[in-house]
Amino acid sequence: MRPHALLSTLTFALLALLSFSCVQDNQIRDNSFDCELFAYTDTIYYINATQNVIVNPITNASGTFTASPDGLAINGETGAIDVNASETGLKYKVTFTPEGSSSSCDTFVTIGGVNYRDGIYVLGQNQIQAAPIYNGVPGLLLPCDDGDDDDDDDTSCDFDVEDQNGISLEDLGFEISSKGVFDLQKTVENGTFGAIPVNGQVLDVELLYRLPDLSNLALNSIPLRFFYFETVADIPQALLDDIEEKNDLINERRGGNWVNFRSLNETRPAGKPRPPFVVIVARLE
Repeated sequence: MRPHALLSTLTFALLALLSFSCVQDNQIRDNSFDCELFAYTDTIYYINATQNVIVNPITNASGTFTASPDGLAINGETGAIDVNASETGLKYKVTFTPEGSSSSCDTFVTIGGVNYRDGIYVLGQNQIQAAPIYNGVPGLLLPCDDGDDDDDDDTSCDFDVEDQNGISLEDLGFEISSKGVFDLQKTVENGTFGAIPVNGQVLDVELLYRLPDLSNLALNSIPLRFFYFETVADIPQALLDDIEEKNDLINERRGGNWVNFRSLNETRPAGKPRPPFVVIVARLE
């Protein structure tokens, strides 16, 4: 065989071998990642007042990372989570798609703190309290140290901390207990929405609080949006749809028709859990 032909044959064989190796490597990368390895060192993390808290996946792997709902400060390339920069009080689904793969892996991470349920509270039906949800688990007790059931004796949880201007929500008329429970009836009676509440009025506020948990009393916060309506029929459909979508998002359900619900400026962008919407209604009809 001539040298040219021999060289061409060897080159072709080498290229074919490399091509097969690349295909095989892609197949390995596509099928070799075990989703059981995708996790973080813990399932819940807390903000820290004195240092940054950055957590990484247990296993280093190439791919992309996303989170749902919005609010988790996650690096899309490494999966590193900046806890202090994340929205607290929420449970997030973190999805990892390995490089070269069409499949993905999921795990869940909670950022400690409180959230409030988006909902409609009809005062005429004695729906007068909006209570916080701790660490994304409905019914989970707050880490407040009280010897009995009297909220007045409970001082370990510090809700409604004054802002940098020395103003608290209580100063604005909001009635809130030491366990973060809003008394909506008293809030209205206190004139928070005016001496004569205006139908359709919207109030945006920020609740500052400290909890004696692993956050070590670090100052935490949550934005809240309060609405006031005379009757349920006065609530815009766009707002009702937004609340339903938010509840679906938090409960990991998908679907529904949300074509028109973004027509009002009171609604949130898609996928946003904050601020929670507390809709106060005087009576059913």
